[in-house]
Amino acid sequence: MQESNPLLQSVLIALRSGNQREAVDGIEKIVDFCILHENGKVFDGWDRDVVRTMVAYHKAKGTMVATYDEENSITGVFMWYNCDYNDDWNFVLQWEPDREDYNSIFLAFLFAESTQAFKQLTYLFLQQSKALSTDHLLGIRHRNGVPTRVEYDQKLFKKILELN
Repeated sequence: MQESNPLLQSVLIALRSGNQREAVDGIEKIVDFCILHENGKVFDGWDRDVVRTMVAYHKAKGTMVATYDEENSITGVFMWYNCDYNDDWNFVLQWEPDREDYNSIFLAFLFAESTQAFKQLTYLFLQQSKALSTDHLLGIRHRNGVPTRVEYDQKLFKKILELN
């Protein structure tokens, strides 16, 4: 729950104070990008304030990467959670803090304008996370209109990085 997540509380205070204008502006640009590329399955009806909080929270906890083009426009955003293998979507919905002793990574929110941005996001993710040393990669995919838990293996990264 939000009350038991000190980092989330800190993020909410920072967003409300508006004292860090440059940081808030950067977060707003990422939020705009995510909302523009939302397909109705990722943020599933969340309002802008919730998406803003999500982006700021991931930025604060270091579980977000973004890619930019030559004009400094965003081309991709990727956010994830360090969790336990038994965690599910409620881990996200309940705003639980990442597990310090995690054994899985929940690949949560991904938006990319192109294959190149997708590859760059994957590369940055691998550099910033411990994905290659984690046993379990988890995600939620819509299958037959229903959110379904999916497990990925390490071959996923090789396939993505080899895309043309």
